[in-house]
Amino acid sequence: MTGNSGSVTQVSSGPAESQPRGNRFVRWFLRSLAQNTIQYLLLIAVVILSLANANFRQPANLLSILLQASFVGIGAAGMTITIINGAFDLSVAGALGLCGVVLAILLPHIGIVPVVIVTVMLGALLGVINGLVVTKIRIPAFIATLGMMYIYMAVGFIITNGQVVSVTDRAFRALGTGDTLGLPTPFVIMLATYVILYLIMNYTTYGRFIRAVGSNETASQVGGIPVDRVKIFAFMLLGVCIGLAAVTLTAYLSSANAIMAQGFEMRVIAAAVVGGTSLKGGSGTLVGTFTGALFFTVINNALNMFNVGAYWQYVAVGLIIITALGIDALRSRFMGSARE
Repeated sequence: MTGNSGSVTQVSSGPAESQPRGNRFVRWFLRSLAQNTIQYLLLIAVVILSLANANFRQPANLLSILLQASFVGIGAAGMTITIINGAFDLSVAGALGLCGVVLAILLPHIGIVPVVIVTVMLGALLGVINGLVVTKIRIPAFIATLGMMYIYMAVGFIITNGQVVSVTDRAFRALGTGDTLGLPTPFVIMLATYVILYLIMNYTTYGRFIRAVGSNETASQVGGIPVDRVKIFAFMLLGVCIGLAAVTLTAYLSSANAIMAQGFEMRVIAAAVVGGTSLKGGSGTLVGTFTGALFFTVINNALNMFNVGAYWQYVAVGLIIITALGIDALRSRFMGSARE
């Protein structure tokens, strides 16, 4: 400011400006680590396991990892969108089983392409039903989808009389066991699923609405967003993913039954959470979930390779999930402090 004497008082900013420049790389690295934790962990795990066991880095084993990650990865993509929208869907195991048995029953009668379309449409329908129960009957998603899981599972048992339905069509089984461009076909389907959902989430109005509703449902409603319609749309996208997962898993197993995906709901939720999707809703990335599905599969593969018992593998998965939640909490605190 210019005083009565006409002199100008200058504010010295040398030390204040030079300090952030000196810490710029450290702050960038910490921010990158906070935002891409699972990517760093996957890279470290792959490098260590490749050095520790020559069998791990064999092309056949790496392709097996991609194949095994595909089934959970496809379902986890849809679950990520549902969680970002502020909800859960615990019915996915029952829905996948029902889609699988319907596929196996219809396949000999209508052919491969029609049965794939019917299966995906059935998955979408089941997702819409879940969305309607949550939005119109106003039952919390956790409870509503838990109840729907048992209903879908029961319908699967009823139409098969509790029996396993075999699939003998070799061309169809190639969807689960074949390869495309040198990669397992289920993994290629998984890649296509993530690309399409990424485009929906980032380049469509409903994609932006899904994040908005998950961040603040009340504010979204006041802002004119059709909240119920957006929730139903998110459940429908998950249903489509479950239909695709049913196609690939049934083809891989060459059979289907009502409990073919028992525990599937926990695995897809875990992949999404480990990938950085916040259980509070509103934030998460498909890239993170994609990496999370690969990370879990790499860990399971390594545990099997080192002959770790099945029960201890459950312990390892539980520790990974708890660690992921802790990292998510630390990430939120760090990003909050960084903005301050």
